Amino acid sequence: MPPEITLSLTENDLYTALGDFLQGLFVDVEIERTQQNGVQMPLGDFIAMTSINSAGLSTGVVTYSAPEQAGVGTQHITRTTQWQCQLDFYGKTAERNALTFATLVRSEFATSHFRCAGGAISPLYCTEPHQTTMINGEQQYESRWTLNFVAQINPVVNAPLAFFDDVTIQSTITESIDGNSN
Repeated sequence: MPPEITLSLTENDLYTALGDFLQGLFVDVEIERTQQNGVQMPLGDFIAMTSINSAGLSTGVVTYSAPEQAGVGTQHITRTTQWQCQLDFYGKTAERNALTFATLVRSEFATSHFRCAGGAISPLYCTEPHQTTMINGEQQYESRWTLNFVAQINPVVNAPLAFFDDVTIQSTITESIDGNSN
């Protein structure tokens, strides 16, 4: 059986952290994760989250957890990463909610919230909200305002690594044709 390799931070963790922040700001607004099959578009005001990119910002930093005796331990490889999520605000309050989010996410209010909530994500910036009105299935205009939220995440990949207590090195000396040792 191959050794288990794990990732400390999943896309679901990111959606949960951002969704909890949004729900705290907009109590009466439904928060949805997009790209789910068989889910109808909610009625009224809601916010849709779409993960669109994860880009590495650093090389891996490695730390180790060695076992007490020789054997398999763990290496922990952390890579600073930028996560980008598109937020679409729908309904009568779409513009107001998008502007409120864009203002608060650029403040100590958001930084403190995410830090106190466990630090899964740290807000970096967001784009300016812009109108992206859509036509629904009934051929009616739906108010929609869109922005991209960008955060820093620090996922850790945990992978097995063999550790040992001592090493025995053997060297073989051979003689060359001219009689010198190599």
